[in-house]
Amino acid sequence: MSTDYDIIVVGGGGAGMTAALFAQAAGASVMLLEADTKLGGATRLSGGVVYAAGTSVQQAMGIADSPQAMYDYIMTLNGWQTRPDIIRLFAERSAASVEWLVSLGAEYEWVVKSGVDTVPRGHCTVGAGDTIGRLLINEVGAKGIETALGTRVDRLLIEDGRVVGVHASGMDLRAKAVIITTGGFGNSPGMRARYFPSAAQHGDIVYSVHNDAPFILGDGIKLGEAIGAQITGHDTGLVLPSAGLVPNSVEAFLPPWCMLVNDEGRRFMPENSPYAVSGYLINEQSGAHAWAIFDEKTLVEGSADKRFSDPYHTGEVSQTWDEDLIRKHVESGKIRTADTLEKLADMVGINRLALAETVARYNEDAQDGVDSEWAKQAPKYFPIDAAPYFAVEVRASVIGQTSAGLDIDTKGRVRDRNGIAIPGLYAAGEILGCVQGNRYSGGGMGVGNALTFGRLAGEEAAASLRVNA
Repeated sequence: MSTDYDIIVVGGGGAGMTAALFAQAAGASVMLLEADTKLGGATRLSGGVVYAAGTSVQQAMGIADSPQAMYDYIMTLNGWQTRPDIIRLFAERSAASVEWLVSLGAEYEWVVKSGVDTVPRGHCTVGAGDTIGRLLINEVGAKGIETALGTRVDRLLIEDGRVVGVHASGMDLRAKAVIITTGGFGNSPGMRARYFPSAAQHGDIVYSVHNDAPFILGDGIKLGEAIGAQITGHDTGLVLPSAGLVPNSVEAFLPPWCMLVNDEGRRFMPENSPYAVSGYLINEQSGAHAWAIFDEKTLVEGSADKRFSDPYHTGEVSQTWDEDLIRKHVESGKIRTADTLEKLADMVGINRLALAETVARYNEDAQDGVDSEWAKQAPKYFPIDAAPYFAVEVRASVIGQTSAGLDIDTKGRVRDRNGIAIPGLYAAGEILGCVQGNRYSGGGMGVGNALTFGRLAGEEAAASLRVNA
């Protein structure tokens, strides 16, 4: 079979660049296609956290961890409703992703607990995702990997049941193997409605943290579906809490100084819960929303402390919960306020009797500097006892990651609807539907997936060339 390249990689984000680099290192000729006018994708826009266990960075900080512990945590969090073989592979290869970034020049000053685990595994890259993107782009350039920007693939080429290339920009490009690394579908309303309805239910206020990566549209799912690939992970992904006060603003962490209740007037989680769980919990409430309740003195004093919004030490803080912005939206009517809690409850549809009881317990704890019911850890506990009172609606309307997508085996080969590997087709990164499970394990899962499975796909695709030679 005449080919233009050994391997074509479709998508130039973190997974795609990693796949291309490792495929070339294994001796393959590679073409990297990217629909956007620049490389980097969602990885470059991310917070730059890499989820990994058993790294030299952890060891240097005195953190005892292991791939087995990471595997046990992810499987337990998901109630074993995810693939053990894929999660074990991820856990066992995750440390190598961090070590590789370090070899390229990445630096790590912080490793944090980025989920609800007990061990710090979120490796915070100095300079965030931009650093990772820049390092990979430089490496792709240094290795002389051929790249075509502004090139969107519209179909895969199939001969005798094998993927033999792609059709893009009006022409066929032939290869011995194709690796799909097109990312998720967070920027496509239609794909969100079909594959992530629990996020799409919030309507026009839904947006993706990767909004500035214009081709996060689900192209890989469409390419795979067209040739019979299995799509798995329906209605999974990461949803983040948002008050929607700043359009297209990422505010993954709620302030610890508010009290969050549902329509029934009851608290249902620590207000500053990790975003790995908070969005899911909000979606499970009546009306798939909640209310942040606080009073005047809490607004003035609490909103001045921005530390809650930057636990990954990126240097960026959210402006959503600023005093001036909240007062602006009180004037606009988006935020409700009243001189009694009873009036506030009636105004927004909260059970006033239950709210009164919840506030009484909350205030009693606040006076003692504790949260005896939900164990919230906060720098200060503010009672709600000084009018006026405020209610801010919060919804899990920000998409941090979409996790429905292609199914692969432990060699990175895409499976068809019968579970059979499709010859010549591999995938990695957010396009995969078999990595996350029902629950997002912690900050860094997305980038960790891109690097770990990108490397796997590149190495295995290159190895297949030798087998099929």
